[in-house]
Amino acid sequence: MSRRRFLEVTFWSITGVTTVGVLSAAARFLTGNALEPKTTSWVQIGTLVELAPGSVHQVNYALKAKDAWRDVEDKGALYAFSVDGTSYTVLDGTCTHLGCIVQWDAGADQFACHCHAATFSRDGAVVSGPPPRPLRTLETKIEEGALWARI
Repeated sequence: MSRRRFLEVTFWSITGVTTVGVLSAAARFLTGNALEPKTTSWVQIGTLVELAPGSVHQVNYALKAKDAWRDVEDKGALYAFSVDGTSYTVLDGTCTHLGCIVQWDAGADQFACHCHAATFSRDGAVVSGPPPRPLRTLETKIEEGALWARI
């Protein structure tokens, strides 16, 4: 191998390794914690005495969460209901279209998102409007007479 060829190979090897290092650091910086699994938390919805069967109950929550670079407060609304008083359904009140908070309309027996005139049935299925998915149903548990939901 000639001296000129050796210097070319060395130059391009060092340039390639440096480029890969810089690009991988930049990619990690841009993605932050987005690729890491999100931790879940249990939120108390209320006691079973407060959550009368047959009606929909709205519960607002606020959780401290760690974003990629900062501490943030995660806020939202949950809706809980039961037909028989033993098993409960808890829905995330965030519209699946653009993230607005839906409101329960007892007269129409459905959830309404006033941002884009979307409606959801009592069980969270899309009735009308642009949302691509139904409202998210949360995992629930009952402990010591209280209903909890995993967010």
